[in-house]
Amino acid sequence: MSKRTGAAVAIIATAALFLSACSSGGGTPAQSAPQTPAPSAADTAARATGSATALAADGWATPQVLAVTPVAGSFHPVDPKFDALPGARAVYGTEDHAAGGQEAYQIEIPAAWNGEVVFFAHGFRGNAAELTVSAPPIREYLIANGYAWAATSYTENGYTPGTGARDTKDLRENFARLAGVAEPKRGYIYGQSMGGNVVTVSLALYPSLYDGAIAECGALTGQGIVDYFLSWGALAGYFSGTDITSASTDAGTFINTLRGKVVPALGSKPENLTQKGKAFESAVRYLTGGPRPYFREGFAANYLFNYLILANAVAVPGAANAVAQNADTLYGIDDGYGVTPEQLNRDVSRVRSNQAYLVEDPPGRLGPYAEFGAIDGRIERPLITLHGTGDLFVPITMEQQYRRAVDAAGSGDLLVQRAVRRAGHCMFSDQERQQAFTDLVAWVGQGRKPAGEDLLGDLSDAGRAFTQPMEADDPGGLAP
Repeated sequence: MSKRTGAAVAIIATAALFLSACSSGGGTPAQSAPQTPAPSAADTAARATGSATALAADGWATPQVLAVTPVAGSFHPVDPKFDALPGARAVYGTEDHAAGGQEAYQIEIPAAWNGEVVFFAHGFRGNAAELTVSAPPIREYLIANGYAWAATSYTENGYTPGTGARDTKDLRENFARLAGVAEPKRGYIYGQSMGGNVVTVSLALYPSLYDGAIAECGALTGQGIVDYFLSWGALAGYFSGTDITSASTDAGTFINTLRGKVVPALGSKPENLTQKGKAFESAVRYLTGGPRPYFREGFAANYLFNYLILANAVAVPGAANAVAQNADTLYGIDDGYGVTPEQLNRDVSRVRSNQAYLVEDPPGRLGPYAEFGAIDGRIERPLITLHGTGDLFVPITMEQQYRRAVDAAGSGDLLVQRAVRRAGHCMFSDQERQQAFTDLVAWVGQGRKPAGEDLLGDLSDAGRAFTQPMEADDPGGLAP
């Protein structure tokens, strides 16, 4: 099983300092959680989506627009040299991009190549200056079964799936020249984490470029993921009594606000939450899909780390900050915490997107910010997605948002979604990944559409059909 994938390399050192500071000095004694009955599927949906009559946005706080100035980064590729697996050939190098910047690439071709290629789109790298390449998580399987793979570093880091889609497109179009082979018979795109958004942007902008696609743990809706982290901060601010959305854009001041006010009010550790912290956890549960297997484990894994994502965004402002919004987000919360959903939605801080960074017409989304704004659900090639139920870095609600967009565009038959009962980000087994890929190949080549799962409704027992193997501590039945 893979380790956590997609964590921002550039903020690990800062994370260590932040986490150690938050967990030192003793925390608030744990309090008993209120005993509330498990909500029904209907109640879950109501709490998560609200009611247009009961929760009228007219009575909510006036949205503000964050003052964010994008900062251009200076990026350079790291030497992409790598050793090929036995029975394969390695090709690597750097290319100057016509639109500016330089990217590194890696290609691996087995001796008994079947003429098909997997183009891998990597996840979020933070804002580091060094551009690096990653092999697909099923590399060994691909080479052993005759598939070549290719990957690019992209020409910049940060949350820029539009750039990733453009750079992966260039690699696809130049593959034969770079590898010294004939044009591939088929090409698939495989994205991980932010790379999942590279996949969905690619399928919208270049509908016939790839024959099929896989997205695992994907931030499928670029707008959705930045809105999610803004909501994490807005909810943390609400329950801690600190307006994070109005905090200083100076990174040091912002981190001190989190360490000095927010975390002490909510709890220094996820297992040591205050009553306010438990209310925050309840609101996050509904924000991220409602009761489901491994939510609590996922929340514990990301409780402090997600604050670091907020701090990292403040430290290196950019378009992702400017477009984040929660002006129309409906929040939910369980009974027993002294606040109703109506009160929460009325009083939580609201932010509206900076319109200068949004492109309202999806067909025209050809720039570097193609991932933001309205979700383009029009796809012309098969797509299979995998998502962990306990992923709190990229929550499974990204799948729900994308499903609605694809269905609305009339492309629903080309999307198959699967939940996996596991905590953590991109924590999939080899069996789960390989099954998804072989199912995609059969779908593309033979027209056999594989089984999927309806992720729009009650997720309390989701993922049972596609988790290989089931975890020893699986909660079974109705998840808390």
